[in-house]
Amino acid sequence: MYFNILIPVLSIFFNILSQILICKFLIKRSLLKTIYLSFTCGLIVFAVCEFIAYCNFPADWLSLFIVNLVIYGCLSFSFFNFVNMGETARRIRLLRELYGAADGLTKEEILKRYNAKEIVNLRVSRLLKSGQIVLSEGRYYIKNPLMAFISKLIYFLKFIVLGKQGQQD
Repeated sequence: MYFNILIPVLSIFFNILSQILICKFLIKRSLLKTIYLSFTCGLIVFAVCEFIAYCNFPADWLSLFIVNLVIYGCLSFSFFNFVNMGETARRIRLLRELYGAADGLTKEEILKRYNAKEIVNLRVSRLLKSGQIVLSEGRYYIKNPLMAFISKLIYFLKFIVLGKQGQQD
């Protein structure tokens, strides 16, 4: 029965391990694709472990499967946010750049690095490169609505949990 408790832990371990290996050996993949791929690796481990659990404990299996799936989903979401925070958050990036600058940075140097036009261009180019948006006749359109749906879902869940409306990204 203790094996059931370890299933989400083993799955997230393989999720994290595969993320590390994918980033080390498949460098040309985008961050989002490596996160999807590592999540899938963890999900495969999850499925194999759940099959083993089903063979040994068939009576309790469905309820444990649902609980373990929710736990793995929550752990994976937390890992995604941890990785994403380190990659995209301006505060983290600014701290890394200040740490890497032996002589520090002046306010003008920081503002030059964080030019709003350059930041928007960078984000738009990432969205184009990942196939989430497309440029047609000088206008941008959503090509893959999955991330827009996820964004709306997170906004909705935030509203339910926090009980207030925040700024919709």
